[in-house]
Amino acid sequence: MLRSACVLLLGLVAVTSAGEYSVGVEGVLMCNGQPYGDAKVRIYEVDTLHDDKLAQTFSSSDGHFRLGGHQSELGGISAKLNIYHKCEMPAWKRILPICYYKTTFPIPKRYIQSGNTPNEFYNVQTIELSMHATGYDCINLLR
Repeated sequence: MLRSACVLLLGLVAVTSAGEYSVGVEGVLMCNGQPYGDAKVRIYEVDTLHDDKLAQTFSSSDGHFRLGGHQSELGGISAKLNIYHKCEMPAWKRILPICYYKTTFPIPKRYIQSGNTPNEFYNVQTIELSMHATGYDCINLLR
C-alpha cells in the first residue's frame, strides 16, 4: 500500500513539474523562383515513439507562412518543421491526391521557449522547394 502511494506521488510530481514550451517558425516557400501557395506546413515535437503535431498552416498565395505551437512536456522539447508540397512533381504523380513531397528541417533549440506563445520565431528565410523534391509521403493527407 505504501509502495502504491509513493508511485502515485512520484507520478503527480512528474506531471505537475512538466513545463510548457512553445516554438514558432516563419518563412517563404518558392517553386522554381515563383511563390508557392497552399503547401501544408507543420511543426512537430520530436519524441522517441511518436512525434506530436504542435501546429499546422498552409502557405499563402505569396508563399509566406507563420505558425506557432506549444506542448507541456517534462524536461523540454525538440522540434522540427515539415513541409508537404508538389513542386517539381511529375504531372502523372500530381494527380494522386494523397502523395506529397515531404521536406523536414530541424528547429534550433534556441527557438524553443518557455510558455504558451513563442516570443521569437525561427525565420527559415526563403526555401526553394524544387531543391527539396524527394521523399514522398502518401500517408499524411493534405488537409
